[in-house]
Amino acid sequence: MRISTSQIFQQGLSAMLEQQSKLMQTEQQLATGRRILVPSDDPAGSAQMLDLGQAVAVTKQFQENVKSAKERLGLEDSTLDSVTGLLQRVRSELAVQANNATQTNDTRAAISLEVQQRLNDLLSLANTRDANNEYLFSGYKGQVQPFAKTNTGFSYSGDQGSRYLQIGPTTQVATGDSGSDVFMAIRNGNGTFSMAGNVANTGNGVLGAGTLSGTTAYVPDTYSLVMGQQTTVTGGALGFTDTNSNDTLQYELRINGTLVYTGAEASSQTQAQIAASIAAQSGTTGVTAYVSGGVLYLAHTAPSATPITVNETLTGFTEGTDAVTGYFGSVLTGAAASNTLTVNAVPAGSYVVLNGAGAVVTAGAYQSGANIAFNGIQTRVDGAPNNGDRFTISQSANQDIFSTIQNLVNALAVDGSSQAGQARINNEIGRTLTDIDQAIGNILNIRARVGARLNTIESQQDTNDAASLQYQETLSGIQDLDYAEAASRLNLQQTILQAAQQAFIKVQGLSLFNFLR
Repeated sequence: MRISTSQIFQQGLSAMLEQQSKLMQTEQQLATGRRILVPSDDPAGSAQMLDLGQAVAVTKQFQENVKSAKERLGLEDSTLDSVTGLLQRVRSELAVQANNATQTNDTRAAISLEVQQRLNDLLSLANTRDANNEYLFSGYKGQVQPFAKTNTGFSYSGDQGSRYLQIGPTTQVATGDSGSDVFMAIRNGNGTFSMAGNVANTGNGVLGAGTLSGTTAYVPDTYSLVMGQQTTVTGGALGFTDTNSNDTLQYELRINGTLVYTGAEASSQTQAQIAASIAAQSGTTGVTAYVSGGVLYLAHTAPSATPITVNETLTGFTEGTDAVTGYFGSVLTGAAASNTLTVNAVPAGSYVVLNGAGAVVTAGAYQSGANIAFNGIQTRVDGAPNNGDRFTISQSANQDIFSTIQNLVNALAVDGSSQAGQARINNEIGRTLTDIDQAIGNILNIRARVGARLNTIESQQDTNDAASLQYQETLSGIQDLDYAEAASRLNLQQTILQAAQQAFIKVQGLSLFNFLR
């Protein structure tokens, strides 16, 4: 086979260029530390590198989300901690101090100033902004101030939303709570029912804290605890003694001077009918009546310290011996045809509990501090309430925390120079203490949820770190260079290149002209 000189040159040059290319690739690998410089170096490995690189980038973003979530939840927790401290200050120090009977109107006014300042501080905390200058408790409306005081109370302008961040492949975490859940949707009272005294009460009765009795199922309703007097009232037929058959004896019953019932000989009335007759004239007399357990109870329709007068009269008689025994026990004769009974109003001696329909649930003799239990509710009244004084026990409703503190401010403005005024203050403060307890409990529940989220974030952060390390190790195994192998290969390639170059030099000197003379 004949080999031309140009062919020899071309093959030698190609061989040297190939070795130079390999040498250059090895040098680039050593310079970059990468085994795969272009996809063609290892197509399968390049595909794995793309997948792993994306996984590392996604995990890095998860970790950025973790950082953001921790910062926002940490701010929420510290803010709620400040709210808790503020409420405890108002409850355990200011409210308890103001509830002391030794306080005067002036000292309560001074306490009220600090309570008002604490209310302003509470509004400021509720309008806290995060690092992005967005309101922490506005839900999705981060640029809208959530809370403000209005002419009618306090308003919430945020929404019910909670923002979520993806912190793992399958894990999302809420980075906050809506202001409605934290500050607005708080059940007043004990969370089941709420208790309050009537602002018109004239006695010094103070309603105690209400609890579930534990022995009877709670029956939701709006109950009225009415203070009154129990009386001895008989029912049945009126027993007339008529010595002259030509006259017609009649019995008349008046309450506070108003005729409420007239009965002729042989007429009959049950206790319930007598109570109904009295109640029918309550708009005029200001007195109503209730029957429970065979006892008739009289009570003012509105709180009052005025006694109730009950007058029983025998009419139509002609003989001094004519007689009748009234329903309230008066023995009336022609010689003493009228008798007035005074039912004391101060203090009240009994109580009646009415449901929302006005029906009697229970009743009994009143004793200061004694338990009053009905339909799953247990409470008590301390002090000396007057006849007609009323207390309301209603189902708990949502009440914002700001109104709770405002109620305390309002209570401290009541004139406490009278026993009735002092009792009203005590009742209002007692109700506020219970409402603040509910608010503190709600804040603690929210903080527990925040703490649980922070624990989830910490756990996911560790998981993300482990996953990222695993991805990077796998990626390194695919793309990183084995320096020892590459250095050895470089030396070998340099030797091969040098050999090729030397061989080329030798070959290029071969020519037939060198042998011609």
